[in-house]
Amino acid sequence: MQFIKILFWVLLLVATFIFWWTNEARASLDMVAAVIEARVSTFVVGAFLLGFLPTWLLLRGSKWRLQRRIKTLEDAARPAVVPTPAPSRAPTPAAEPAPAVSSVGNDPVTGV
Repeated sequence: MQFIKILFWVLLLVATFIFWWTNEARASLDMVAAVIEARVSTFVVGAFLLGFLPTWLLLRGSKWRLQRRIKTLEDAARPAVVPTPAPSRAPTPAAEPAPAVSSVGNDPVTGV
């Protein structure tokens, strides 16, 4: 996609240059302090840039502001990760020793 954008801007630049080069009619612009004499195409390209650049800058500013706002909202919507506590290594109560098993006296009543 980036290649297509670059190709578009290069083609637009080449078309503008060809337009400027082929139109050789001269014109003058009378201002209060000076008289500017240049090609008509120079005035056309200048007028285009005077209208395009502020609009383009507003677009870029709006896009930047909205991207920041979207990122803030996405961060706020993302669930907070709460770390789970690790299981504690509390000492376990000591088990009572098992009664000794012997071959004699297994029955507590009779002793056999």
